[in-house]
Amino acid sequence: MGAWQRLNPQLLRYFLAIAREGSLSAAGLYLSCVPSNVSARLRQLEQQLDARLFMRQGQRLRLTPAGERLLPHAEHLEQLCRTAWRSVQEDIWSGDLRLGAMETTAAVRLPELLAAFHQRAPRVNLQLSTGPSRRLIEGVLAGELDAGLVGGPFEHAQLECTPLWQEELMLVLPPAQDAAGLEGRAQTLLGFPEGCHYRERLERWAVSRGLQVAARQSYGSIDAIFAGIAAGMGIGLLPLSLLESHPRLHLVQYQPIAPELGATTTLLVRRRDAGEHPSLALLLELIRAQSPLNG
Repeated sequence: MGAWQRLNPQLLRYFLAIAREGSLSAAGLYLSCVPSNVSARLRQLEQQLDARLFMRQGQRLRLTPAGERLLPHAEHLEQLCRTAWRSVQEDIWSGDLRLGAMETTAAVRLPELLAAFHQRAPRVNLQLSTGPSRRLIEGVLAGELDAGLVGGPFEHAQLECTPLWQEELMLVLPPAQDAAGLEGRAQTLLGFPEGCHYRERLERWAVSRGLQVAARQSYGSIDAIFAGIAAGMGIGLLPLSLLESHPRLHLVQYQPIAPELGATTTLLVRRRDAGEHPSLALLLELIRAQSPLNG
């Protein structure tokens, strides 16, 4: 270990106080300690540096040439410590928040929430990515996302899963078709890409009804799914909260399915071993304030 590595940076606080106050007693008052403690710390620092830092001039202590050379470095270290403290304690609403969400959740649940979040934490760089639940879960597990909004129920040993919204899934049909007319005819299933929780529910519903599936079409866009269903290309499964707010609702029709497949919960998933994330905690607070599951 080099001699410089044995230097105790904490001793520089006492050095700065003496340089600024001009005496051991005044430095003690500034540091809230007795003058003998200040004197002992000064001797310790001078021993570590092998240099005399102050000389007495009348009733005051003046810097020696070695002390003059040390002063700007001590002041710089003090500034670094102040900046480090502020970066952690005073500027917690900054940095990045990487959030993943299902396409429907991003469209229906998040716009007002993210606007409120931005008002509270305008310096946070929020990165929102959308995708199927399975892909979002993989992103959280890999540390690529801080949290994901996915379809549930779902459990994983490494993830904390917080229920946020209850959704009711509806069977979405072309305008001139009803569920009773689906049986006996091969159907095309329209939905989001593989790994989507709603798509998996649609597959299970088709099996429960004994439907013959002619094809499966995947879209990354809500509007593309709506357009395909409206054109008579096939059927889909979407949450009622989305249907009620969608401008193309008049182009399709919808009806409920059995609760065991139609009732689903949107969960916020995050790693159990992740450190505290103030921005994510704020977002969760805003969600809980408007979520009936957390009222």
